[in-house]
Amino acid sequence: MVLKNYLMNFKKAFLEEFSSVKLAVILFIFLAATTLIGTILPEEPMVGTSELIKKYGLEKYRLLKSFGLTDVFHSWWYLALLTALGINLTVASFRRVFPKWRIAFAWPVEIEEANIKTLPINCELSLNNGFGLGNLEKTLKEKNYKTKISGKNLLAVKGGWHRLGASVTHTGILTLLIGCAISTLTGFNGMAQVAENEGFYLADLGDKSIQSRSSEPENWLAPVSKMPIWLGRIPSYLIKVNKTWRVDYKSGQPKQWYSDLSVLDQNKKELIRKTIHVNEPLEFMGLDIYQSNWGRFSRISFNGESVTLPLENLHGEDVIILPLGEDVGLKLVPRVSSSVPRVSNHDSRFTIHDSLELYSISADSTRQKYLGKVEKGKKLQLGPLSIGYSGTQTLTGLQFKSNPGGVLIYPGLFFIILGVLIAFGSRKQIWALVNDSNTKIIIGGNSDRAKGKFFQEFEEIVSKL
Repeated sequence: MVLKNYLMNFKKAFLEEFSSVKLAVILFIFLAATTLIGTILPEEPMVGTSELIKKYGLEKYRLLKSFGLTDVFHSWWYLALLTALGINLTVASFRRVFPKWRIAFAWPVEIEEANIKTLPINCELSLNNGFGLGNLEKTLKEKNYKTKISGKNLLAVKGGWHRLGASVTHTGILTLLIGCAISTLTGFNGMAQVAENEGFYLADLGDKSIQSRSSEPENWLAPVSKMPIWLGRIPSYLIKVNKTWRVDYKSGQPKQWYSDLSVLDQNKKELIRKTIHVNEPLEFMGLDIYQSNWGRFSRISFNGESVTLPLENLHGEDVIILPLGEDVGLKLVPRVSSSVPRVSNHDSRFTIHDSLELYSISADSTRQKYLGKVEKGKKLQLGPLSIGYSGTQTLTGLQFKSNPGGVLIYPGLFFIILGVLIAFGSRKQIWALVNDSNTKIIIGGNSDRAKGKFFQEFEEIVSKL
């Protein structure tokens, strides 16, 4: 008995708390703030680990990652906020909003003569020459009112559909929540950087967010980013880069990046092939693959953790700058073998970088100090940091994502917009009764919206009578 009472009290407190508008507002504010943070900060699955390490440095990157700030939308605390808001909106919808749909179809409650006379607009008409409630009913029906006569009382109502606006809008919100839940529990995204004639498999690498070599030397394992609670399935096919290239303007600035991709099944049979570029993805079986970036990248390891970092041009030199502090950074310079000529100024696929030089560099790039050189395939120890170099290649950056719940976005938005449009209506109610002396009809009415228009209509009805 005690347990039953406890459970009943818990259920009551739970429903009361999670149907609170105040809680919904608080959750919306927190969710908006965290979404803003996730929008401002670059997301690791979208830009790649290399961009974050280049932007923040290795230590700051690890710190941000420990707080979930490198992938806000897949962090446990963002999932907790979404879950709490979903429960709140669901409970509030079924407890406070949906039960009110009956109001849209309910008849007005019969009221006394004295109450009719207190309505915002009312009048008295004399009963003579056969005039009665029947005449009033006929006139009201011409104005598209629903009417009901009961003895000496007449009730009339028009509109009321706008009372369904909240229910329809909440239906749209719940539809979006269902879509969000499906995407949260089964969707994923990520990024891979691969060279021509290489490919990648999608893989769940746990906490590891950096791609690694698969058992096939020419292919990679690209980690997927997903929610802590996940019920989805990772497709087993291979995405192969047949060819990748860049088209430049006459000035030499990049105009567009292209990647010729094939999707292969487990038997290496081609399922689909397409050349993608920015804003033109490959779509196959719920997986979308986008062209994200393109350029020269060096594969470098820090204490055994391999990363792929993009080269940038600094004073005519191809370098990698990693921030170490507010006023100092690490400058890495891939060097070309003197025995092999450079074939192209714009394409490093034909350039052999057989070593990596390391410098400490000031924030303003005015001072630098040589720290050492590491040969390709070897490592260099700098204090507690072991740095390895695996070479430089031209790589194409490919974003991929699976969003199974996205199909519910448009139905959800449709219901929300429809609900808002329905809510612009008004419910008009008219009461009439024959007084006790059977000499007069007392008429009164009210409208919950557009009162001026209703008063004008009421006067037209009375004038016609």
